Amino acid sequence: MELEVFSLNCVTHIEATMRRQQWLRLGIIGTLCAIALPLAVPPLAQAGQIIIRTYPHGHHRYPIYERRRPVREQVTVEFIALGDEWANVYVDGRRIMSAHNTNRRKRFTFREGAYELKITGIDYFDIWAEGYLDVGRDDTNIIVVRFSERGVRVSGDPYAWIPLETGRRSSRR
Repeated sequence: MELEVFSLNCVTHIEATMRRQQWLRLGIIGTLCAIALPLAVPPLAQAGQIIIRTYPHGHHRYPIYERRRPVREQVTVEFIALGDEWANVYVDGRRIMSAHNTNRRKRFTFREGAYELKITGIDYFDIWAEGYLDVGRDDTNIIVVRFSERGVRVSGDPYAWIPLETGRRSSRR
């Protein structure tokens, strides 16, 4: 009987010891993960792949993965002169296009941002349209600006054209 009690105590002692070792291993692995995770996550967050929300009491919750649009530095803008009238296109006060009998379509590459756009007749003071061209506000790669004496139409990004005035202004009136 003593032998049975001893063997029973020995088995429970071994089970208890095994559980402690397992808990110890689990604790060590958890501690290593807690140390390694903050070292691995900031480089990923700087790369724009992970955003970590920090709460006021300083706890980090779980990483939130977010799809970001690719960083694009340049957008193609194509200007097309409709009709037969001669026209000039000015961007930030500098003439970039003169539409005469030929060469009524031209492509340019712009960096993301807002540009002051003025479309005039042959005379600088015969203003057909004036406003801002906001390039790169969404994921559009190509913006097409069609213009004539009657106005401006933009395709690709319909909100890229921000007109200052809707009516035609001319010094000859």
